[in-house]
Amino acid sequence: MNVLLGVFGGSVVNGSEAGLGKGGIIALTSIFLVFLMLSLIILITWLVFKIISSVSAKAKPPVVPVAAQAEGTPAPAVAANDEDAVVAALVASIDYRNETKKDIKVISIKEIK
Repeated sequence: MNVLLGVFGGSVVNGSEAGLGKGGIIALTSIFLVFLMLSLIILITWLVFKIISSVSAKAKPPVVPVAAQAEGTPAPAVAANDEDAVVAALVASIDYRNETKKDIKVISIKEIK
């Protein structure tokens, strides 16, 4: 029992104020170290986020503009359940991807006559 009191603030139990001062300094130092470590973790994650976002911004595929149509003649919209149009769009997108080696996104399908 005396060993535990000596290690864990036995001087406070005996009435001496020296143990309380040491304990306060240790507590403040511990709190400071915790906040320092948390700040370090936040800084590291912020730097990793910046690096990842800069790399992904460079790797984005450029937007390919769609050829403009004549203003007076709108192309008819293709029905979503038209299997031939969907297959044609898939084949065209695969062919374009193989040709340019870039990621693409099909925005709309229109029938050209």
